Amino acid sequence: MTTQAITKDDMIGILGLSISNAVLADFDSISLMVQNEVTKQILGDNLYNEFTTDFEAGSGTPTEQKNLDLLNGVTYLDTVNFDYDKNLNSDGLKECWKYFVYYEWLNQAPFVSNFIGKSTHNTTNSTPLDRQSLNVETQNRYNIGTDKYETTYNFLDYYKDYEVDFTNISEVAGTYTVLLPDTTYLKVGDTVTIDSNDYTVTVLTADTSFEFVSTSGLTFVTDYASWTPFYKVALGKKEPIYFNGMI
Repeated sequence: MTTQAITKDDMIGILGLSISNAVLADFDSISLMVQNEVTKQILGDNLYNEFTTDFEAGSGTPTEQKNLDLLNGVTYLDTVNFDYDKNLNSDGLKECWKYFVYYEWLNQAPFVSNFIGKSTHNTTNSTPLDRQSLNVETQNRYNIGTDKYETTYNFLDYYKDYEVDFTNISEVAGTYTVLLPDTTYLKVGDTVTIDSNDYTVTVLTADTSFEFVSTSGLTFVTDYASWTPFYKVALGKKEPIYFNGMI
């Protein structure tokens, strides 16, 4: 990605940083580096390239709904991993980027005392931020970032392949219409699998039906269709960091 999503204006609240114009180019470079590295780690090369193409085409706002939800976060219904259907929240990549940018900036910045509220360079009535205090600050924010990363990880894991029961399949001259109540992240041109056979979606009516063309006279044994919104996602992990008393 070449479009920077996290700017100094995003570094507010508990992510508050004071970034002067003299070092703004350094911050922008670190922000873009983090954005790309974190995204590639969780998606893997192929999905990273797919996401990047969509992200850049929209100048930082993806056009495909799955990528928009991946970026900004979404609440989704998990019907698989719990004893009951449960709403889960994905914080999204953009929230993850903010916390990891904060961490990398304070680790790589050419000066130490730039944490708002403790830097004598930028605020009055304050004290310099020593290395120990800086490590505590960066560790805390990084670990919040890993929590948010985990919610995004779980979202991707849930939608790496997606299965929905259909209510009916009908055919007219080799064109099959599949009725089903949920077509999340499915689009025309995608591959759907029924009875271990793959078909290409030619027509889609959101959360109602899709069509595909195949040999006339097919019969189907199973009562569900599946597709892969995040095919072969890497799901690279990020773990919390601790300084083991060395801070």
